[in-house]
Amino acid sequence: MGLPCPSCRNPIGLDLGFIIRNPISRCPHCDVIMEFNVNEKIAEEYKEVLNEIENIKKEYKGVKFG
Repeated sequence: MGLPCPSCRNPIGLDLGFIIRNPISRCPHCDVIMEFNVNEKIAEEYKEVLNEIENIKKEYKGVKFG
């Protein structure tokens, strides 16, 4: 579940993935401009983990467990 806008508190789906992809964003409700400082090391680790997850999904696609 994503976080709301820090200014107007309306839900806009802020999560780590969104923030990494969009470090500067505008709230569609109150038009506040949000600029997030994204640590490059954390962003790179996040991308690596997502790639690992996708690789595991591909490896086990179609496998039935249980």
